[in-house]
Amino acid sequence: MSSLSRQYNKVCDRRDFDDPVVRARLRDMVAPGYAPDEELRRKFWEYAMLGLYLEEVGALREDAEVLSVAAGHEEPLYWLTNHVGRVVATDIYGEGSFAVEGREADITMLEDPDAWAPYEYRRDRLEVYSMNALDLKFPDESFDVVFSLSSIEHFGSTKNVQRGAAEMARVLKPGGHLIIVTELLLRFHILDSPWLQTAIRFLTGGRRCAGATPRHRIVEAFRPRELQRHVIKPTGIPLVQPLDLSISPESFENMTLMIGDQLVPETGRPYPHIVLKGHGSPWTSVFLALRKPA
Repeated sequence: MSSLSRQYNKVCDRRDFDDPVVRARLRDMVAPGYAPDEELRRKFWEYAMLGLYLEEVGALREDAEVLSVAAGHEEPLYWLTNHVGRVVATDIYGEGSFAVEGREADITMLEDPDAWAPYEYRRDRLEVYSMNALDLKFPDESFDVVFSLSSIEHFGSTKNVQRGAAEMARVLKPGGHLIIVTELLLRFHILDSPWLQTAIRFLTGGRRCAGATPRHRIVEAFRPRELQRHVIKPTGIPLVQPLDLSISPESFENMTLMIGDQLVPETGRPYPHIVLKGHGSPWTSVFLALRKPA
């Protein structure tokens, strides 16, 4: 799909928000009332890129069936009901760390999706199910579009990540579009080594790098080669474009630091919220669009 009008397979960049088309789609998809500086966040970039991509490839149509994996209650679910025939949201609602009241997997989404709606939507187009991403209860080739936004990195082991990616590909129709957004480490840093973090955990008695194992770093983000090995390759589906990992210097302004359980922006202002930094390398969102051969 070399004829696409923009680069979709890329990392979130501060300069992307200078594009009026991106801003317009962002404002169309999120709840109303945000000030311009409040729009400068990577999560909203994910929404805008999803909407623009699906529009450009002709996936926004009345007969389209769309599956969102690890969907939470995010705004694109509601936006999509106004543009396609069927939207299916799946998540482990009521389970895990994201099931805390008000977080993405709040169990109330199963009972009352209206409570999370940012605007009017076509209620008859939205279906919500409690379902594990590693075992999607749908037949092969069921959906025209499958997407997952900043969730696959939380699936646990690399084996689970691979299985989740393969499951999303399995339920996608030939010719359909798979969109996976996840988190990418932007630089090499020795402290991102799971082995080193595990050693630090043992040497500090768990006071630092708690949760690190030889196969699991404390920041749930991928290096580029891990992205290829654990997310892209298991789908068996090609990217629609080569992946562009370049990022502008402006994107690092107001980097958000993870200090313990706190998020601390370098300037003290909450936005822009684009790049974060924890134990080692900074990271941000990366958008992956793939198309299943017909």
